[in-house]
Amino acid sequence: MEHRNKKIFPILIIITLIAIFLMYKFIDFSSLSTETSITVVISCIVLLLLIFLIFYIIIYIRNKEKTKELRHRDQLFNSLVKNSDTIYLMYDNKNRELVYMTHNMYDVLGIKTNDINDKNEMTIIKEIFKSESLSSQLDSWDEQSEFLSQMFSYRNPSYQHTRWLKIKIYPFIEKKSSYYVILISDATKEHEQQHLLVSQASDIKTRERQLNQITSLSYDIEMDVNLTSQEFSLKNLKEDIRYFGDSKKGNCHDLLEILKKYVKEEDYRNVSTVLEPNNLEKLSNEQLNETTSIKYCLSSVEQEIWLESTLFFTTNKGEKHVTILTKNVTEDTEYIRRQNAILQSALKEAKQANDAKSEFLSIMSHEIRTPMNAIIGLSESVLADEINENVREDIENINSASNNLLDVIDGILDISKIESGILKLEEKEYSTAKFFKDIYNLTKERINQDKVKLILDIDKNMPTKLFGDNGKIRQIVLNLLNNSIKFTENGAITIKSKGIKHNSNVKLQISVIDTGIGIEKNKLSRLFDDNKKITNNDKNYIGGMGLSISGKLIDLLNGSIVAESKVGEGSIFTITIEQKIIDDKPIGDIDMIKIQKKKASNFKAVGKKILIVDDNKLNLKVAEKLLKPYDVITTSVLSGKECLELINNGENFDLILLDQMMPDMDGVETLNKLKTTDNFSTPVIVLTADAIVGVKEKYLSVGFNDYLSKPINVDELNEILKKYLQNN
Repeated sequence: MEHRNKKIFPILIIITLIAIFLMYKFIDFSSLSTETSITVVISCIVLLLLIFLIFYIIIYIRNKEKTKELRHRDQLFNSLVKNSDTIYLMYDNKNRELVYMTHNMYDVLGIKTNDINDKNEMTIIKEIFKSESLSSQLDSWDEQSEFLSQMFSYRNPSYQHTRWLKIKIYPFIEKKSSYYVILISDATKEHEQQHLLVSQASDIKTRERQLNQITSLSYDIEMDVNLTSQEFSLKNLKEDIRYFGDSKKGNCHDLLEILKKYVKEEDYRNVSTVLEPNNLEKLSNEQLNETTSIKYCLSSVEQEIWLESTLFFTTNKGEKHVTILTKNVTEDTEYIRRQNAILQSALKEAKQANDAKSEFLSIMSHEIRTPMNAIIGLSESVLADEINENVREDIENINSASNNLLDVIDGILDISKIESGILKLEEKEYSTAKFFKDIYNLTKERINQDKVKLILDIDKNMPTKLFGDNGKIRQIVLNLLNNSIKFTENGAITIKSKGIKHNSNVKLQISVIDTGIGIEKNKLSRLFDDNKKITNNDKNYIGGMGLSISGKLIDLLNGSIVAESKVGEGSIFTITIEQKIIDDKPIGDIDMIKIQKKKASNFKAVGKKILIVDDNKLNLKVAEKLLKPYDVITTSVLSGKECLELINNGENFDLILLDQMMPDMDGVETLNKLKTTDNFSTPVIVLTADAIVGVKEKYLSVGFNDYLSKPINVDELNEILKKYLQNN
């Protein structure tokens, strides 16, 4: 500001002299009076002063604006460097004084704000420049070129940690003055990173040495293939092992020649395909940093030696490498071979045992279900007739007991199915009232009604008809009831059920409540798990395999089962299963419902001829009775041979029901011979007591038109007859 003012005064003096000169040149004072002359002079002086004042004001305003702008720029610069890791200084080299410094000492050096003032700022700067490391670097500086120091440490008493700094000095000369622009930068992070890199490099070298030691111990041979230069090297890692001869160097193709010489011919083809240079290049592009292994056997050795080579793909200085590490795996290979042989033998034995079990179950199924067919079939036939109520009730009980006994038999067979994981759901529509009535009627006959009362408590709002596997649900409930009957000597057993509706489904809850001996709390979790150890004491609480099967069946049905009990008071078993609603109409009071057996179907097949082939006379009688309501003409024979004789003699039938398990000639053999007969086109339905899972599919695949299992279900028989006779 002073510098600019010094320039203003000479200009004003010059203007004043010019004004005086012009005034005396153009004004004739001799012609003017004294007063007028004085007035003119005063006017000129005032005008001159006015011009001077205006000029000064203009200069003042301009200087003020420039000062403001400079201050603004200074503030802007300081704000920009405030968060910087660099301190900016200007040093007057001629006068040996600091003329400017940015206010970010705290940010760069980490010194508390209240410790900073002009005096100790200079002290800190001097400390920095007097440090031994920086001083030695400055001693060799020519003070003309730019200066850049190496990193050096600085520690201020105001903070604990050492800072690492860098100094940059830019010298410049302005007229007769000499200045230094000095930059002090915090290089602590840079120093730490460099230190970390050095540590990591050292660690990497240590790990590399350890890896080489491990490699030399774990592997016998190291081969390296440089895919860029096509160079190859082989190094034996153990002095006494030379599977491929001495260590050597060469090109990629030498690798294949070595392997061809030492590897068995049948294995070499596979090895050469993997280690061929073009394939190595391909693998390197596809799976960089991944590994590939190949196993092969050596040739021309007395004892069989198996090697395994593992490929590691890496890139080093832009060149692709494949490192092939090879080791002896003869013992591992031999062990795997022995284990595979043992496994194959075990699998063969297991298959034979499974086949034997399946055959046994098939025979057992046939032998047990065949007499059951007669009992259920004849009772079904009787119930279709008009009989008095007392007889009907007895026959219904016989029929219901027979069906439940069949379920028990199927349950025994289900153990095998459960173990094999092939048990399937058999869902169908069923009557809710009949379902509970059947369970009630069967259980009623098995309890001592003088001491134990059986109660049926069914929610009146339960849907009339449901859809699901009611056979398995009934089996679960009967198992629970059997357990309650066994351990309840007095009181009551209650079958209680309710349904929680949700859209078109109902959550069916069935509880079996008894007043028996009860179960200890710590034993409840073991009731449904046959894998848990059962002690002699536990046998008082676990009723055989029934509960175990119930646990597995409830899982198959995606339901749940909960047991609650108090010793001396009784137990409550509750199952919950989701079922579909077919008829949402409430069943009402179940005690008022009379379960009427369905009459024979209105469907008639008058005049249709059906041939029944079965080696059991009672089963023939059952089939004839079940077919009687359809007004068909039945012919019965006791063997496949008699069946063939009828057909070969020109007898024509609209349908053949053919038993599978017959002596001399079974059903499949009979069917195959029937198909060789000229113009034979009669539908043949296999009639079998073999109910093992997958049997139906097996019989259909050998050529039977359809499948009926024994005991014959009336509804299934009706569907078969409709399918093959109604439209013919």
